[in-house]
Amino acid sequence: MIGRRAIRLAALAGLFLLGGPGCLPAMAGEGFAATSQLERHWTSNALDGSRAIADWYSLLRGSLEWQSGDQDANARLEATFQATRYDTVSIEDDRTLTLSAQAFRRLPSGVELKGTLTYRASSEGDDLDIGPLVLGTRTARQMVAAGGQIGIDLGNAATLVLEASDSFEKVGQTRFQQDLLAPARLDPDRNRLQFGARLTKTIGPRAFAASGSALRISVGDLGTPPVALSLTHYALRGEFTYTGADGSTLAVAIGGEFLRDDGGLYHALRPAWQAGVTRKLMPGLELRGAYFGRFETVDSDDPLASWLRRAELELAATLREGLVFSTGVFTETKENLLFENVERKRGLYAEMACAATRTTAIVLRLDFSRTFKTLIDERKRALDTFIGFRTRI
Repeated sequence: MIGRRAIRLAALAGLFLLGGPGCLPAMAGEGFAATSQLERHWTSNALDGSRAIADWYSLLRGSLEWQSGDQDANARLEATFQATRYDTVSIEDDRTLTLSAQAFRRLPSGVELKGTLTYRASSEGDDLDIGPLVLGTRTARQMVAAGGQIGIDLGNAATLVLEASDSFEKVGQTRFQQDLLAPARLDPDRNRLQFGARLTKTIGPRAFAASGSALRISVGDLGTPPVALSLTHYALRGEFTYTGADGSTLAVAIGGEFLRDDGGLYHALRPAWQAGVTRKLMPGLELRGAYFGRFETVDSDDPLASWLRRAELELAATLREGLVFSTGVFTETKENLLFENVERKRGLYAEMACAATRTTAIVLRLDFSRTFKTLIDERKRALDTFIGFRTRI
């Protein structure tokens, strides 16, 4: 059960979505689209830790989408799923199902409205190191989220976008392999409430913007000391984007972010940045790069959050019609705010995608990464290769 709070959230979002499509006129062009992706992987580190165990696994993704409407009023329903199955290390198997609905309406006054509702259920496999023993774990999670967005045309190539979203995640008890330990709660429930605003002014190929956001994460009490802390996060930044005649782009954003927890253990204001470039070097050859620094509140091993810096560079070449080769490298540093651990990660990848038919593609890919965690002096390497088949109907 996802709880009364999540049910109320779903009901409110459902009323918003029903109100959107209910205002839409009868529309033609209704249609379904389906995608599927089957991959066969070999990895040198199935447990994703310092103990490297090689294994084969299969990954299956798929989606079914229905949409109706036009550019001024439309609605969309989508269901997606993903499942992984390891040949030997079955404790790492994962399964996820996501259902989403979206409604969009453009009013004659130049105002645009969009509402979304999402539900996700997952069963996640992982491992727990207990001395020389590696014990498999499995945790069920449910998440419901709702969001609304208002876009206002201010005239003179200026727009204002206001948005709000709320999500609630219910985490079940973790069950251990062969019931060697009694089920226990290892992760708390979470609620993420976020508001944002963005003002944009376009002058020819240049766009200037100012944006701000406020995020409130509330977590349930669990453990002593607690495994996670509630926090408040604010961000404010200025942005600049330039788009060249050949499609090349340059985007830069500079600002600041403030984060504090409810218990007074940590509070800080830090400069935040993001830069990205896409450059067409010659016909069929494109270079992409990005570099950013920000607080990481989602993917962090810390009870509070991490400070993340990442740089990546990618080169993509269209060798002929339907045949694309790409390769890239990245470097990442993640500083845990409370644990005082620093995780340094480096990696590279190479991918070849070939269109076998109009609706089917074959993909070959290789990923290699090295990770070092300073606090526990843990080093790990991982090599993942796969061949995949992607289809769209």
